[in-house]
Amino acid sequence: MNSIGSPFSSAASGLLSVGIEEGPDGSAVVHSLGFPGCVAAGASPQEALDAYAVELSEWLAFRETLGLPVPSRDEELEITVDEWVASPEPVSEGSSKVCFEADLRPLEDAEINEALHLLGDLRGRLLRAVRAIPRTELDLDAGAPWSLRRIFDELARAQWWTLTRLGASPLAEVPESPIARLDTAMAITVQQFTGFARQARDRVLELDEEVWTPRKVLRRLLWLEWSLGKAALAVLEGTG
Repeated sequence: MNSIGSPFSSAASGLLSVGIEEGPDGSAVVHSLGFPGCVAAGASPQEALDAYAVELSEWLAFRETLGLPVPSRDEELEITVDEWVASPEPVSEGSSKVCFEADLRPLEDAEINEALHLLGDLRGRLLRAVRAIPRTELDLDAGAPWSLRRIFDELARAQWWTLTRLGASPLAEVPESPIARLDTAMAITVQQFTGFARQARDRVLELDEEVWTPRKVLRRLLWLEWSLGKAALAVLEGTG
């Protein structure tokens, strides 16, 4: 397919638009273009697509709990690869710089509101869980690669850095508490997108040899929140 539909039209039709980012070693990352936030990786494009189908099921279930548009359960879903980009980045190591053609479309009010709804609920779910444990458990890893504190630090840092791609200024003073850092990062996200001028929504910037647009920034923020949030919840389940 050559054209990219809106996330709402894809939800209604059962067509799920994705872009594939393939690294030099053949490994790949599948990025959801119709339902931004859902991403999966694999040692090959087919392996990444198979992993994406599993991840998508969980992502759609979460959207459904929020009352957001999802394809009908009675409808057969079709994942369509609308863009396939060869990347020099080591995507198998988590590096990604791809800017799809779909990322060039200006954001609409409904898309911004939906994304902020998702980000707020994902962050709220995470903070409710972490506030229920003693602070001493923030440094436990429960058998996971990272401790909760490191996951929170990475989520806040990556969120702030991604927002600077839209022109947000780095914080002059970083809050000491991990939860305060997360709260501050989310507040800046809401501020950036609720005050986003319509004439700037199709802005294309090249920073440090990477192309950025408002749609790409929002896609990356959702990806960060979903993936790192799930990693934190997995650690929390291990400490319970």
